Amino acid sequence: MDYLKIMFYGVISAIIFTIFTLVIGNWIGMIIFKGDQYELSYHIFTRMGLIALSGIIITCTIIIVKKLNQVNEVLKNSK
Repeated sequence: MDYLKIMFYGVISAIIFTIFTLVIGNWIGMIIFKGDQYELSYHIFTRMGLIALSGIIITCTIIIVKKLNQVNEVLKNSK
């Protein structure tokens, strides 16, 4: 497996999620929580955790799918 390519997808997904949460998330947060950017800045630690989690989820999902495809091919070849 090409783990560098898989890690690349994880980093790209984290960057996209960062842009989404920091730009669009602020606007949505101001509407939902009725606060300004200073009050919403307390959620930055939660956002950073979600960003890291999104990258980990994408990376692990790709690895699991590739391993399952390998197992599926082995099972097809053994029949």
